[in-house]
Amino acid sequence: MEEWRREPEVATPRAVGAAFGVFYVAGGLVALLVAASDSAGAPGRPVLTALGASALLVGAVVAARRAHLPRLATHPLAALATGLIGAAVLVTPDPRSAVLVAAVSVFVTVDTGVFFARLHALVHLSACLATTTATLLVRGGVGLLSALALDLVLVAVALVVGVLARRASSASVDGLTGLPNRRGLDDALERLALAAGRSGGPLSVALVDLDGFKAVNDASGHDAGDELLRATAARWRAVLPRSALLARVGGDEFAVALAAPPAELALVLSPLVRDPGRPASAGVAAWAPPEGPAAALHRADAALYRAKRGGRARCEVAGPETASVALATDLRAAVAAGAVRPVYQPLVAADAPGGPPVGVEALARWTHPLRGAVSPDVFVAVAEAHGFVGELGAAVLERACHVLASLPEARERGLVLAVNVSGLELVDDDYVERLAAVLDRTGWPAAQLVLEVTESVVEGGDERAVATHLAARVLGVRMAVDDFGTGYSSLSRLDRLPAAYLELDAGFTATAHTCAGRARLVRAVTAMSRSLGLYVVAEGVETPEQGRALAGLGCDLLQGFALGRPEPLASLAARLRRPSAAPAGDAHPGSGLADVPGPRRATADDAAPGSRAPRPAV
Repeated sequence: MEEWRREPEVATPRAVGAAFGVFYVAGGLVALLVAASDSAGAPGRPVLTALGASALLVGAVVAARRAHLPRLATHPLAALATGLIGAAVLVTPDPRSAVLVAAVSVFVTVDTGVFFARLHALVHLSACLATTTATLLVRGGVGLLSALALDLVLVAVALVVGVLARRASSASVDGLTGLPNRRGLDDALERLALAAGRSGGPLSVALVDLDGFKAVNDASGHDAGDELLRATAARWRAVLPRSALLARVGGDEFAVALAAPPAELALVLSPLVRDPGRPASAGVAAWAPPEGPAAALHRADAALYRAKRGGRARCEVAGPETASVALATDLRAAVAAGAVRPVYQPLVAADAPGGPPVGVEALARWTHPLRGAVSPDVFVAVAEAHGFVGELGAAVLERACHVLASLPEARERGLVLAVNVSGLELVDDDYVERLAAVLDRTGWPAAQLVLEVTESVVEGGDERAVATHLAARVLGVRMAVDDFGTGYSSLSRLDRLPAAYLELDAGFTATAHTCAGRARLVRAVTAMSRSLGLYVVAEGVETPEQGRALAGLGCDLLQGFALGRPEPLASLAARLRRPSAAPAGDAHPGSGLADVPGPRRATADDAAPGSRAPRPAV
């Protein structure tokens, strides 16, 4: 029964007003032409002329006010049209002209079929048919069969147009939940932005993801996942205000729009985000004219990513703050001018910490002309929020690859270059293509490039990100799970990831040399990593004692201030020219990495726990 009461998606005020306006004007012109064709003495001519003029006036007003037409106005407009047509039929003296005027009822049937819920359409169609038939019979000159033939035509038009309208509407509706899909969301946001721009009122948009949805699909199957999505849509629709727009963008991602400031929308989303039964993560952004709604959605997507990275079951708000916008403008200009440059922090073999580095991590640095040095945590977040983190990442990657490719020592030693990648870059369909182009232009070997992503991105389970890494691995590029131990510690996903390195966060390794419990935990992680074919990198090594302890616990590579701070190219080149230090004693298999770990390849080794790729000589 709900389907019978639901209006088609095309029944927007603008569309309804435009259609009713055109039909009223056309009907009025028909009445005036018929009146003009009758003899001057016809008694019904003045009345017919007045009815036609009235229809013209109503049509002009409705068309002019179409954007502000209330939804309830469609019912009196349809009823008024039926009444005007009936009155015109009664005063038309010529039977043939009366049938022509009655045929104007087709406009009413089209409107009811396109814009009305099925139940309401049936009521208006019945009233229209009854009025047309009765007035033709009352005025005389038209037989019952002729009137019924006209009714049949009207019914057929209403049915066909109604079916076509609902099929067109379904293209904007998600078949699983009944909510607007991405196309429906785009159309609705355009209307909301137009209204907000005209009134000067606020408009906020949000993207909301279910936390742990992929685990439901993996554990219980896609049918269970579909049922969860349907239940979520119904529950959220009941919780959200009636004025809020709720749409399903795809997968487990939903969108919400509300004519309110972002803080108010975040408050509205609080029961959804903190639902103990099924928590969610959300990103909220304010729409700011003259931008399009798509720009606000992009900022909301960046805020959603930060919410996931920050621990989930939370809502991040990305507003268009003036300071942030100014910093983003300066940063974008700096990226274009090549003013964001990488520095390089060494990675050394755990069993030869005094030797030259076997790898480096490229870290972006930016010095603002007025603010001075800006923290990467700040400017990377700004780039993510304002939609150009891809440009920033590409600039740093290309600069690092170009610089290292120009160092003979880097090539000769098979130096590994690690570059941080934003989760927003990984979900870009063109990322792998751009990556291949950078490697081709710079000549840096793909086998010596490692892409670092935080474990929160990995745990997020975004299949687009995983697909990107799989495609990058085909090029020979490897993946590192960075900051492991700071968030969800994705143990359940490590066996299915295209990763070659696991990087233990500094907070995880800080007390490994002083706390027996933490030391046992680190040893367990390294043993597990070895069985999965992963090399372990210990970050945040501050003292030689800490480095020796981590090497003894099974870590393969070390990184930290005790082994080398981030340094410019000249210092890196000098470090690479130092002679290699011989390993002290026999190291356990896999830990004595005076050689560079080789890439994990998509072979049968991936399915064999404990197998790791061969290590070519430096």
